[in-house]
Amino acid sequence: MTTTTESSRATAGTGRTHWKRSAVMFVPGVACVGAVVIAIAQGAMAASFAVSGKNFKVSADEITGEGISSFPAAVGKKDGKGGEAVLLAGIKSGTAKGVCLSMQQKLPLVGEVSLLVKSGDQKPVKGENIVVNADALTSSGGRVTGVEAGRDAATLTKAPGVTGPPGLFGVQADTAVARDVRSTAWATNGGSLTLSKVDIALHRDGTECY
Repeated sequence: MTTTTESSRATAGTGRTHWKRSAVMFVPGVACVGAVVIAIAQGAMAASFAVSGKNFKVSADEITGEGISSFPAAVGKKDGKGGEAVLLAGIKSGTAKGVCLSMQQKLPLVGEVSLLVKSGDQKPVKGENIVVNADALTSSGGRVTGVEAGRDAATLTKAPGVTGPPGLFGVQADTAVARDVRSTAWATNGGSLTLSKVDIALHRDGTECY
């Protein structure tokens, strides 16, 4: 399955994302690559990911997923000043190869730095029962099986515990594979994660995943 990605990215930035047109390939990518964020949130770097008001970039060479459910949603900001339109995606289980996560952050006494996290180069990152809120994704292509697009979000069944309000557009799939994934996300939570190696570094030259 080949993705038409450029229009998805453009509309996401203006708040006019065409969810129905882009959702099928959006779902597998954001659900799996967000797994790395959980590892960071469980450690000393948790404060650097202000999920209530700061998004971050994630890329991966290849992502696989099984049991995927998704629907459009919104995340509020900590200061109460509005929110962000996102696609909430849940995945029962999945893997990600060559994962990179980056985030720009302003620190006291230091100024702007970028936090760079890498994993999955030697062994794929494995995640279970992951939920991610993302607002943009591109992929060079992939394959999705058992797709149900347009299903009522309240009746989604593929990812445990992931359902939306009645009447909202929903998408679910049995399995998915996406390659050369690039995404921006706002939050991730739940589930478990298995990693063989994680590299974390702070940069002052603006280095990011892409």
